Amino acid sequence: MRILAILSAWLIAFAAQAGAQAAPSPILSPDELKAVLSSPSVTVIDIRPPADYLQGHIPGALSAPYGSWRGPANSPGTLPPLEKLAAQVRKLGLTPERHAVVVSSGADVTDFGAAARVYWTLKYLGLNRLSILNGGVQAWQQAQQPLSQDAPAQPAPSRYEPRLNTAIKATQADVLAGTNGGDIRLIDARPRNFFEGLVKAPTASVPGTIHGATNVPHSVWFAPGSTRIVSAAEARAIAAREFPDAGGDNIAFCNTGHWAATDWFALSELAGLPNVRMYPESLADWTNADQALPMDNAPGRASQISEKFKKLFGNS
Repeated sequence: MRILAILSAWLIAFAAQAGAQAAPSPILSPDELKAVLSSPSVTVIDIRPPADYLQGHIPGALSAPYGSWRGPANSPGTLPPLEKLAAQVRKLGLTPERHAVVVSSGADVTDFGAAARVYWTLKYLGLNRLSILNGGVQAWQQAQQPLSQDAPAQPAPSRYEPRLNTAIKATQADVLAGTNGGDIRLIDARPRNFFEGLVKAPTASVPGTIHGATNVPHSVWFAPGSTRIVSAAEARAIAAREFPDAGGDNIAFCNTGHWAATDWFALSELAGLPNVRMYPESLADWTNADQALPMDNAPGRASQISEKFKKLFGNS
């Protein structure tokens, strides 16, 4: 009997240790975050503006505003210098063993893209124990969980050296190869009016979409009226509906690599499609290249000149 008791205790300890090291879910509900919040291996990263963070944050959360993960104003999707990103990761005390949970405001479905973009950046830097709080701070409050205005203890800086996961990042050259057809599917995550060239972002020099792209707006991954992304099972169903042939390479893009992060996250982390990449600079880079790159749904030159005159002199 004593041997059985010892064996049972060993199995329980082994299972607990294995569970502690199991890959975390990419999405956590407020209840799931609450259950692990006191764990010394969990770091909550609040990416809201500093003023919002100071008004109230999840207890123990560290502030790392979204803008600190982004590029310059003319091309926000450009990754900051590697040295800057590495310094931020070290300051947060992140290591491959820590579980980082990214938290945004949860104000709307566009806001989710900020959390997904930071998640993608951390994964690109070689970190894999990652999650997003589904619904952000808004969902946390709706679940009647507390906020704190206390300054959390700063973690000891880590010595993490990024190991770039280039398999999830697409370059302009990769996207250009996709315009020739073949096994590369280009996925435009923007709303339909952007895809059709009816409107454009200030960072793009021309409206329209990349030649050959398919439009899968980032909003399809949310139930109507909800700011919480769908479950993994629902994401698989949406992916099967949008892409009956799920093989090949998939590259998501948008205006500045924000909405595209939601498509990447849903397809890669929830639906589990292989070979999903994101073009982080997106159309801010594509439409401002030194030479014109192939576009669809772009208005003719005369139409573009007319639009410029309308902006200069009004519609009268």
